[in-house]
Amino acid sequence: MKIGLLVDGDAEYHALPKLLSRLESPHQVLSQPLKCDIQPFATPAQMALAASKKFQILLTRGAESIVVLIDKETRPDCTVELVRAVEREARKRLREMSTTVDLQVVLKISMFENWLIADPEALGGLAGLFEKVERIEKQVGKGRADSADALSLLKACSRERVYDKVKGAMAICPRLDPIRAAGNSRSFRKFMKALEVPQRGPSPRRPSSRGKR
Repeated sequence: MKIGLLVDGDAEYHALPKLLSRLESPHQVLSQPLKCDIQPFATPAQMALAASKKFQILLTRGAESIVVLIDKETRPDCTVELVRAVEREARKRLREMSTTVDLQVVLKISMFENWLIADPEALGGLAGLFEKVERIEKQVGKGRADSADALSLLKACSRERVYDKVKGAMAICPRLDPIRAAGNSRSFRKFMKALEVPQRGPSPRRPSSRGKR
């Protein structure tokens, strides 16, 4: 089955292709997501309308299933209810173009950067960009990545306290271990489930290179 992705941000658009090939989905995930103008505080109907503008492109590329990734940001809505509402509205629009293609919505909680910090070891391997990564590790361990202030942490641990969302994501995604990230982020696990990625035990930690020259 071919799966097409719709994303709501530049970082996801540019960086996710560097991660998708390592997710080990049994399906063919189209390598380049499409970006659509989904505003995180829009109504479910407005979100569905924005996503629907890209449906035909994915259908033309042979997509048999569509996964829509949306930042939840600070919305107080129940996550499950919000997902169901957006899916319901989006499926109505999709059925106008295809009666066979499925659609799922995954909320990034609270944003894409929470997925990026979910594997602190990946950041630790980017010594030229990040320092004091142990601060992130303390906050995201034991499944707490979704509740962390991810963007602030990335800025605080970046050299010179400057973090570019697109460049940072493009540096992290080639190193991010999906299994370790899934262990710390429930919403990332939802994304893996949507792609039917096998859920395995945590990947072994790589030997630390700290102190080596």
